[in-house]
Amino acid sequence: MDLDLRQLTRIASRRWWIVALLMIIAGTSAYVSSARETPLYTASATLMLSPGLSSSINDYNAIITTQRMTESYQHMAMSQPMRDRVREVLGDKVPGTGYTASVAPDSAIIRISVTGTDPEAVALVANTVVSEFQGFVSDYIAERAQSTRSGMDAQIEALQLRQDVLDQQLLELRAREDAGNTEIQYQIDDLTAERANITRSIVTLQTNAVTLDAQMAASSVRIQPLNAAVPPGRPFSPQPQRSLMLGLFVGALLGAGVVAALEFLDNTVKPEVDVQGLAGASVLATVSELPRLEAGGHQVFTLSQPKSGAAEAMRLLRTNLEFASASRAIHSLTVTSPSPGEGKSTVSANLGTVMAQAGLLVVVIDADMRKPSQDRIFGIGNRHGLTTLLMHPELSWESVARKVALPGLLLIPSGPIPPNPSDLLRSDRFIRLIEVIKSDVDMVIIDSPPVLSASDSLIVARHTDGVVMVCHSSKTRTDALRHASHAIHQGDIRLIGVVLNRQKGQPAASYYGEFYGPTRAPATVAVPGD
Repeated sequence: MDLDLRQLTRIASRRWWIVALLMIIAGTSAYVSSARETPLYTASATLMLSPGLSSSINDYNAIITTQRMTESYQHMAMSQPMRDRVREVLGDKVPGTGYTASVAPDSAIIRISVTGTDPEAVALVANTVVSEFQGFVSDYIAERAQSTRSGMDAQIEALQLRQDVLDQQLLELRAREDAGNTEIQYQIDDLTAERANITRSIVTLQTNAVTLDAQMAASSVRIQPLNAAVPPGRPFSPQPQRSLMLGLFVGALLGAGVVAALEFLDNTVKPEVDVQGLAGASVLATVSELPRLEAGGHQVFTLSQPKSGAAEAMRLLRTNLEFASASRAIHSLTVTSPSPGEGKSTVSANLGTVMAQAGLLVVVIDADMRKPSQDRIFGIGNRHGLTTLLMHPELSWESVARKVALPGLLLIPSGPIPPNPSDLLRSDRFIRLIEVIKSDVDMVIIDSPPVLSASDSLIVARHTDGVVMVCHSSKTRTDALRHASHAIHQGDIRLIGVVLNRQKGQPAASYYGEFYGPTRAPATVAVPGD
């Protein structure tokens, strides 16, 4: 179904209460739920990594290297040994959620954030993490340096032991040295050379150890506190106002979704539905709903509320019927509906009234002999009527017709309810009666039973100039209109058009409302049990 902006606006205005209700429910639930949450506070402290003493402050490579190492230091700050160290210092003051460390993009700044229910505690924990992290990194670097230095010291000690062994061997060889013994001299030379090499190795290792200590102290990344954490003045969560706005927004989305789903699943006849495609006839008028319309004489709203949108819609219906008679004269009309309760009798009564107001002599015949309504609408007795004329063909129709509402409008009620309405309507007496009445008046309007409830309306329609189908807007199902229209077309009957009755939220449903603004009274048009 294709919808334009005006149709979407009409749909929204008709179902606005669904959106409003869901917004209220979602907004209230979010606000109450948020207000009941335990207040949470957050505090942050920052520290900055900078190159070691051996690097110049403008050393670009050192700065880039430091930034690349920041992520490693972030993981160190969140490592379990570091957490254990903080807990050893603070004990139970560390919140259950602990703390988090994050790195600012393209920087060497690490932010330590702590969340908890105590504002003083979260600030204390953040500052403690920063201070303890400095010691943690220093200890880590010292431990690495000590490990490396221990390896060097072990090598020096092993070389010195070897050197002591060589010294002892040289001492023994020199004691046995003999001027003529060249072999002992060769051994002494070899051991002396080996001892000289060991001495050089020891000196090299000792020099490397000293250099390593200096390099570790000078080239290591320095950690400097940047901003200390302060106790927050108010909690960051919950935020009832923000939750309320978010709830209202979510409720609006849900409401729009529900309205869209209902509209998609709604298969009733409405102004935006393609009635021409369903019924093979166009909409002649859309009658707006009149609230608190009482049964009886008030149902003739063209007299009781002549300036209402519903009354103007009936005058528009009269005009459209005049246009329809231009190609083929209309002197008799069958008014029916797909199902009961859609307002056909009220439309018949008011259509007869507006035609009589136009100066025509109109006869309204209540041919719904199963559930008659016209006698109640106009407040007359139903002792004699259509059944009387059909049972006594010698009587003239004028003897049964009653003047109602205003001059020029006559009503033939249904009369006593017969056991066989269809048989009476199929009789030649009914055909002759309609022909006689048509010859004596300007317009005959026959209120017939619903098409899908009885075959009476099809029998009546065969002897009139056309049919007007009345549908209850947003209640009559599209398949009911389709089946009823198909039955009429199958009987080779002229379906002049469709009247959408009881259109809610549409005070400007007529020519008057469309061009001269909304009318004073939107109104109900249905008859109970009509």
